Parts: sequence; C-alpha cells; structure tokens
Amino acid sequence: MKYLRRFLKALGWLMLALGGLVAVWLAALVVANWNDDALTEAAQRALQYTPPTEQALEGNGYLILMGLDAPTGGDAIGDAMALGRQRLAREIERRRWVETHGDRQEGMPPSMPPPHDAGDDVLPTRWRCPAEATDCFAWYARHEVEIASLAHTQSPVLQRLTGITSAARFSNPAPAYLLAEHAPFGMLVRAHELWLAQASLAWNHGQQTQAMDMARQAVQLRRRLASGADTLVAAMIAIAMQHRELRWFSAASAQGTQPPPAAVTDAIEPLLSVPTESLTPALAGEMRFIASAFYLYRTAGLPAEASEEPPKWWQRTLHKASNLGLLPHHSINLSIGYQQQVQALSSQPPHQLQAAFSEASRQWAEDGICLPWGHLRNPVGRCLVAIQVPSYQGYVQRIADIDGYRRLVLLQHRAAAEQVAPPDIPAWLAQSPEELRNPYTLEPMQWDAATRSLVFEGREKQNQNPGRSSTYRVSLRG
Repeated sequence: MKYLRRFLKALGWLMLALGGLVAVWLAALVVANWNDDALTEAAQRALQYTPPTEQALEGNGYLILMGLDAPTGGDAIGDAMALGRQRLAREIERRRWVETHGDRQEGMPPSMPPPHDAGDDVLPTRWRCPAEATDCFAWYARHEVEIASLAHTQSPVLQRLTGITSAARFSNPAPAYLLAEHAPFGMLVRAHELWLAQASLAWNHGQQTQAMDMARQAVQLRRRLASGADTLVAAMIAIAMQHRELRWFSAASAQGTQPPPAAVTDAIEPLLSVPTESLTPALAGEMRFIASAFYLYRTAGLPAEASEEPPKWWQRTLHKASNLGLLPHHSINLSIGYQQQVQALSSQPPHQLQAAFSEASRQWAEDGICLPWGHLRNPVGRCLVAIQVPSYQGYVQRIADIDGYRRLVLLQHRAAAEQVAPPDIPAWLAQSPEELRNPYTLEPMQWDAATRSLVFEGREKQNQNPGRSSTYRVSLRG
C-alpha cells in the first residue's frame, strides 16, 4: 500500500505539472495571438473588388463565354452576352453575401451553373477522338456524317466562339471568392474540339486553306483564354485546349507522303512558334481566391466539422484551441507572400524549376510546420497556408510540359517541310536551337527510329495522352 500511495502521489504531481504546462502553453498562445496583424498593401489589393462599369463591359468577350450555354434560336451573340450579364450580376450578389455571412448556405442567392451535360450536347464523348487513336484525321473521317451534323446544329455555339476571338477585349469581370461559379468551360472545351474536328474534315477533302482558317481561330480563342486566365482552373482548361490543337497540327504534319502547299506550311509555322503562356495571371487570381477564403475567418474562425451528432467536449475544446491559434490577417499576409514567391518561381526557366522549388519548399516546410509547439503565433494559419503551397510546382510543370509538346510538334512540322530523311534525324536534332530542345534538360528531343517518332519526356501525367502518360510522341510523315 505504501508503494501504491507513493505511485498515486507521484502520478498526481505529474498530472498537476502537465496541467500547469498546458495552462502556461495556452496562456502563451493567447498572448501571442492577442492581436492580429494589419493587412499588407498586397493583401488589401487581393481582397479588393470593384464591380465593372457599363463602359468596361462593353465589347468584353468574356461575357459571351459566361453565357456560352444560352438557348439558341435567336441572336447567338446577343443572347450569350445577356446570360453572361445575368450570371455576372448574380456572382456579384453572391460575393456580397459571402462577405457578410461567410460560407453559410442558408439564404445565399443560388448560383446559375450551366447544365452538367452542356458540353456533351455540343460534342458527345463517343464522337471525340480518343487518346489512343494514332490519327484523328482518319478517325473523324470515319464519323464524318455525325461531325457534320453536330457542326450544323451547334452553329450558334461556334458563332459565339468566333465572337469571343473577335471581341474588342477579353477579361474576367466576375469576382474571385470562396464558392464562386466558373464560366461554362466544359462547353468551351467541347466546342473548341468540334472546331478542330471540322478542320480535320476540311483537310481530308483537300480544303487545306479553309482547314487552316478554322485551326487559326481555335488557336486565337485558346490564346485569349490563356492570356486572360485569372484562375488556375482557366489556365488548366487552356492547356487542355492547347493539347488538342497540337495534336491536330501533329496529325496535319503527318498526312500524306508529300508536304502541303507552301502557303499552308507557312501558315502553320507561326501558330506553333509562340511559347505557351505563363501562369502569372492565373497565380494572381489564385492570390485573390486564397485571400478571400482566409478573410472569411476574420470573425467566425474555422468552421466546425459537419456531423450529424453533436460534438463531444474534447472536439469542442480542440476547435476552440484551433481558433485561438488562427490569425486571419496574418494568414492572408503570409499566403500572399508565398504566392508572390510562387509567381517568381513560375518565371524561372524549366531546367531550373526543380532546384528552385526544392529550396523554396524546405523554407515553406520550416515556416509552416504543423505542430502545436512549432510556432506560438498563428500556428493553425501557418499550417493551412503552407500545406497548399508545394502543390503549385505541378501546375508550373504542366505549363513546361505543354510547351515541350509544342516544341516537339514544331520540330515535326519543320522536319516534314524540309523533308529530312529518317536516318538524318539524329544529326538534325543535334543542331536544333535551344528553344526547340527539351525544356527541362536542354538536350535535343529524342528520336525513336523503330517507330519513326520524335519523343519528349514530360514531368506530369497528361490525361489526353495514351494511358495518361507523361511521354509525348509524334510520328513523321510517310
């Protein structure tokens, strides 16, 4: 009994000591997080949104995109812009609600999303050239009746694409905020693909100049989206569209046994020579989105986890402690700083990306260590901010991958135009300029003599490649 009493006494002192340490830690946490920081100028800019004036909306092709799924039968462009204006007004209304009520759904004005199958109406999945097809021109030729019928019934949508490319300006007037609705990108992707399918049929019928006109418009449309992409979603949509374009140009360069007319060859060259647009505008939009998400916590704190059962006492305690360690303004400032670093890194040449991101990631990991004793000031906010930062390397590498594919297709086009014989390809590639080499290694693109293919090894999986492979491959004519 004597030893038991001693043990219980020691245990009591230990629990008292631990309780004291926890109390001291909580007191230090409260003191360290008593006052939040003031927002930096960059953070204030990220949170600022001014609804566009009527003059700013005049001639803005983004309104056509926002209303791309408007009913057909009337004025194709006018009806799309009218729906786009309605969606814009609703998004402005929803942003004001979020600013006041946070992410509470009850009472929020409903969004105006496009029908979930709007894209499939424009170009059904069964009529899309599959990733495994080696020649989309031949694939579309086998489905010419269906493609021609779709092009006829969807002509108002294709007119809207033309309206977007020819509009006086193109910029997203909608606010960036948590729960924001995107434009009908799914429909845009399918309509863009239908345009290229039409171009394939025109090429098959010997109307190569007409085919190039359609392909040129498709490129102009995608470039408009990419240059004005103020979200990562829009930037990735533009990459997906560029992949389809490059696949089309690759198929065009491999058609027949003789090069197309000089005028057609000359028209392809400049369309392939422009480097892929950077992520800079998309990352600027990401700053605004992340800042708006953290800004919601300025009064309510972190939302409790949804559950059908009432939270237990320890869950409530943990939730309150988490909110003690969250400073919304400090988190926004920290996030903006990290995003600015990512923007700077995204401008690095691809062959320097890995080293640059590795060094930055080590610093981010140290700053955002997700342990309660890692930082007393804003430990929860630091953790939340740091968790999402390393993922941006994948987005930056997707840009480098698609630009590597562009270089590969341009080499394929030049090899066909110059009629380089397969045995001479390795020496010809060795003389290629730096801007047409592997962007990650600066080595010449690979040559697979067995399959008569040029090969580029990317870094990220590509959904539109066979087997979602990161390897890009194009075949020479003949």
